[in-house]
Amino acid sequence: MKSSGSTSEQSRIYNERIILHLVRQNPEISRVNIAKRTGLSAQTISVITSSLLERHLLEVTGKVIGRRGQPSIKLSINTQGAYGVGINVDRDHISAALLDFSGACVFQLERAVSFPTENLAKSIAAELITDVKATLGDRWHKVQGIGLTRPDYMDSWLETLVTDSQQRADLNALKDALAYWRSTAFETWLAQFTGVPCFCENDAVAAASSELLLASAVPYRDFFYLFVSTACGGSLVANGECYFGANGKAGSFGLIPTATGKHGKWILEALSLSSLQRFFASHGMIWSLDETTWCDIQYPLLIGRWASEVALEVAPALASVIALYDPEVVLIGGRLPQSVLIALIGCLGNALAPYTILPLPEIRMAQTGQAAGVLGAAVLPLYGTFAPQQNVLLLSSKDSKRQVSA
Repeated sequence: MKSSGSTSEQSRIYNERIILHLVRQNPEISRVNIAKRTGLSAQTISVITSSLLERHLLEVTGKVIGRRGQPSIKLSINTQGAYGVGINVDRDHISAALLDFSGACVFQLERAVSFPTENLAKSIAAELITDVKATLGDRWHKVQGIGLTRPDYMDSWLETLVTDSQQRADLNALKDALAYWRSTAFETWLAQFTGVPCFCENDAVAAASSELLLASAVPYRDFFYLFVSTACGGSLVANGECYFGANGKAGSFGLIPTATGKHGKWILEALSLSSLQRFFASHGMIWSLDETTWCDIQYPLLIGRWASEVALEVAPALASVIALYDPEVVLIGGRLPQSVLIALIGCLGNALAPYTILPLPEIRMAQTGQAAGVLGAAVLPLYGTFAPQQNVLLLSSKDSKRQVSA
């Protein structure tokens, strides 16, 4: 068995990331408190924070008064010290987001599509990135990279996931066009087009990463993230880091069979926007883009029925996740309308009860809500560059997120 060690440079980088993460969660923290919270020596804290100040990643936001001796400075994240750009390519939209170093969203755009082909995706992505560059101006050089998130298996399960009537008329042609997404060609093109590294991940893992890096309070360290969009997927977070498994597919919740197959054989078919849209259509209801319309009496009744039925379809699988993994919380994010998500969370809690005698974790909305996919994408460059991941310390480690250089 091969052991992995660390060099002094790796330890320094890891300590830098620990300090940045602590300052992000505790704005205007002093060096003294950083030392208390991290266990690092005052000299180490002084050297590292001075370097971060010189690189404009931190800024001085005041002084601690009322102490004997030389006043201690207050440190905060320099919001303009670094940026992350994200592109989310999904089956029903392409979107872009720009995050500053504090994690605040500076810019966000979205274009509706239906199962994007190569040329359409490149055209929209180029337009969106041009808008982001215009927003940043001469600060573009502070962009750490571009994050790309997209679902796995874009060309599969078209019989249930495609709702556009024209595309359904020739699913074979659509499948051939979508074969492009089996390769990493789009990642390579993005890196070349932007001139910065491209960090690639599926949308569920990226959304979970955003919870780790950008949580306003102390983030959960052990949770299961359920990402619901046109289809659905999942991500496991263990001890504060995404867990990928032997083949990088851990957390693939959508690939578990449903209980009865009523809304699709696989969970990715049943627990999805596509499933909800099919359910509405089968009951003669119009799919509305206006959230206020969903408050009309007919919508809540139909939403409740769908949420109850789908919860029963996925409850055995979710009970297995809870039994095997014992998460603190189950977070649900993605593109479900908020009223649907609220109903689903309630139904899942009720449906799980008969399947386990173990304590049930809280099921709650993820913090990024419907923008989880694209904000997760924008987090990837910041997470990959600045988050305190344990594998930074390992000589033999490989970054779990695919990175394509320009």
